[in-house]
Amino acid sequence: MTDDIEERAALARRGIMDHSDCEECTEDWTFLMRQGRREFPLGLRTVLACLAFAEREGAVPELPADPEF
Repeated sequence: MTDDIEERAALARRGIMDHSDCEECTEDWTFLMRQGRREFPLGLRTVLACLAFAEREGAVPELPADPEF
């Protein structure tokens, strides 16, 4: 597999931003990402959707339906 991403994004700020009380947002929780000079939000729903896709494709092990804590 070739890496066609010129510059990877990284967390721009430690921690997660709580947007649960924002009526304009479609995400309750977001991470602020940075790619070069550009900063952008990445919603937790998007992260989880990517994880589910990776799980279906076999890129990560299947997650337990009922984890024991």
